[in-house]
Amino acid sequence: MCVSVCVCPSCVCVYLIVYGYVCVDTQVTVSDGGPSPKHSTVWVIVHVLDENDNKPTFPEKVYQIKLPERDRRKRGEPIYRAFAYDRDEGVNADLSYSIVDGNEDGKFFIDPKTAVVSSRKQFTAGSYDILTIKATDNGRPQKSSTARLHIEWIRKPSALANPLLFDEQYYNFTVMESDKVAEIVGVVSMQQNSNPLWFDIIGKAPPSGGGWWVGFVSGRDISDWLR
Repeated sequence: MCVSVCVCPSCVCVYLIVYGYVCVDTQVTVSDGGPSPKHSTVWVIVHVLDENDNKPTFPEKVYQIKLPERDRRKRGEPIYRAFAYDRDEGVNADLSYSIVDGNEDGKFFIDPKTAVVSSRKQFTAGSYDILTIKATDNGRPQKSSTARLHIEWIRKPSALANPLLFDEQYYNFTVMESDKVAEIVGVVSMQQNSNPLWFDIIGKAPPSGGGWWVGFVSGRDISDWLR
């Protein structure tokens, strides 16, 4: 990051040359042209604000998931998290989420900050829902983007005769601070099983504005994604 400030010697204009978004302070001195020059010095603080020149981006434009049918007891439980990210800074990267299509009967609701979609009603096997989720930033003017969530409701799988077991008792993944949003961190796998499986993270809650997301890959594999 490089920042420099220059002053026009013949006027009172302060020019800023900046690469990146920072706050820079400098001193400006003025003097007369007399035989015994008099001068005065003042501090100038320049705040460089982020321009809202990026719109929110979803890692995928279409999400397709299959979930077991739900009865009334499962109302209010999470369904999926379709999050977006924004390459701007500060308030320009502060995102809010809403469902803008496919929810005319109010069967779903979305947390405006975490983007977690949850159900309000029961769902039977064989039904299909398509939701359009909108992410809007807090810049001026606001920018937004959308993604679609396709939900296929299937019959509940039959009970398993044997307990589920992971292939490993412990997994250790490394994340670089330069990794992009939605980068695959690692894969955990189950011992061979013919039934469809669903995964969730039940450990320590992530810090506000970030966290982890578990993606369903196949009948036995999942990926962890970084938010």
